[in-house]
Amino acid sequence: MSKLQGNQALVKAIAVIDSIAEGNRQLKDVCEHLQLPKSTVHRIIQGLIEARYIREVKGISLVLGTKMIQLGIRAQQDMPLKEIAKPFIRELAAQTKDTVHLGIKDEDQIFYLDKIPGERAIQLRSQVGDRLPMSATGIGKALMIDMPKMEWIRLISSQTNHDVESMLKRMNEYSKHDYSYDLEDNEDLVRCVAVPIRNKYNNIIAAISVTSIKEYMSDERMTELIPVITEYCQKISKKLN
Repeated sequence: MSKLQGNQALVKAIAVIDSIAEGNRQLKDVCEHLQLPKSTVHRIIQGLIEARYIREVKGISLVLGTKMIQLGIRAQQDMPLKEIAKPFIRELAAQTKDTVHLGIKDEDQIFYLDKIPGERAIQLRSQVGDRLPMSATGIGKALMIDMPKMEWIRLISSQTNHDVESMLKRMNEYSKHDYSYDLEDNEDLVRCVAVPIRNKYNNIIAAISVTSIKEYMSDERMTELIPVITEYCQKISKKLN
């Protein structure tokens, strides 16, 4: 098999895994989703089943396999940030009574590495492992703070329906003071305050947000939360360095 053919086979196998992870449980659903021939997808699936990357469950059909779970656990173990940050974000959630997220940059999106639910009588839809547009989230804006203005423009214009000029004004303010807000940018009534976590070289490597609904997130309270979250981010930074 040539290198090119090998790469194509790998890309197709990864696409099949992603398709199943997104909820396409039947062979025909995966074929339709990927626009690939049934024979090709069937062959890939059989290989993935043998390698334990996917499995067949009676009544459900195709789901991710035990190998994927093992790799996920190893991936978390290889990311000390999550384990180091855990006690701090737990304490922050207890102190604020709101949901706390830990997120990192994943290409042009944010990836929720961890989430500690708050004590309010509300349930946020976010989950660990979610990937969301960077410029539409509080954590994302915190991760964007050190980016060039042209990157801000590219992300804002491609990811949101917000007026670019008004969002740029917000980003300039966030950049000056090292924090960011989500002012119902991604979900109605949901607001958050986010602060970046920096390494010993002062590079942004992650961000923390405190999130709740508008009822608990007045403008005054959001301002009060900035130094609180900043203190926890600095504690995490010290542990990492």
